[in-house]
Amino acid sequence: MSRTYEARFANVAVSAVQDLISILGPAGKVIQIKRIWVGSADTAIPTAQMLQLNVKLSSATFSVGSGGAAAVINKQDLGDAAASVTGRTNDTVQGTTTGAFTNLEAYGVHIYQGLDYTWPQDGRPTIGPNEGFIFELLSTVSGTVHMSGGIQVIEYGG
Repeated sequence: MSRTYEARFANVAVSAVQDLISILGPAGKVIQIKRIWVGSADTAIPTAQMLQLNVKLSSATFSVGSGGAAAVINKQDLGDAAASVTGRTNDTVQGTTTGAFTNLEAYGVHIYQGLDYTWPQDGRPTIGPNEGFIFELLSTVSGTVHMSGGIQVIEYGG
């Protein structure tokens, strides 16, 4: 049985390289990443610039970063159980792994456009127990920028 969950962050001041969203795989379950998104949340137009974004997986035990906040993981079907998966948002001290990271996707997008990407069903990144998924901002931004974004995951097992 699978269940879909979502975590979001809203109107966060971003000024440094950071993990926008990280997900830690729960014991006894498998997680697939369905969708990620991020964009400017400013009411005034921010400085025109490109965003360097990256998506990566840990190959071994993942330790979440710090400096941000625990992610609120919301169920998409109100009849489902609470999520087993945990996550973090906007960690300026990035997560680490006892193994290696595998870079899956790198994006260069204009801040006015943002990014909204949904993986095809047969190509979704998969994380196992204690492994991690990281959606990161690779470069500092110019000026004051507030961003909103999120992740949608599918939890299998249990």
